[in-house]
Amino acid sequence: KMPIANNKQLQLNELVQNAYNLFKEEENVQVSLNLTEEDCQIFADKTQIMRVLNNLLKNAVQAIPEDQPGRIRLSLQVHNKKALIQVSDNGIGIPIEQEEDIFIPNFTTKSSGTGIGLAMSKTIVEMAKGSIYFESEVNKGTDFFVELPLLG
Repeated sequence: KMPIANNKQLQLNELVQNAYNLFKEEENVQVSLNLTEEDCQIFADKTQIMRVLNNLLKNAVQAIPEDQPGRIRLSLQVHNKKALIQVSDNGIGIPIEQEEDIFIPNFTTKSSGTGIGLAMSKTIVEMAKGSIYFESEVNKGTDFFVELPLLG
């Protein structure tokens, strides 16, 4: 069960930068950042939004096979008056038969882990009146998208 969100006005650019800083030294993975110049103010729970960013980045790192160099792109843009966060990896991708299960609690494709991360991320994003979705191609990689309404 999720704790009650402590929503405040947040500067999303700063949170995305902080998440990037946590992952930029990751071994065998090149992480790049593309931040919009626009000031992205949202109304959400800071801890919970950081949890979503960290979960998406951690999943991206874990999706990359050990025998290939990893590339992860984290970006924040403004699209249709919404903040659009994108986390892209060149990992193993999500098989079509698993796509519908990705956001179900306790579903996991990994040998370790609880399968709670993406279900929790979906709940957090929806509580902030946003949406989360992905595009994936097996053996090519996955793009996760988080759209959040901008203030003002």
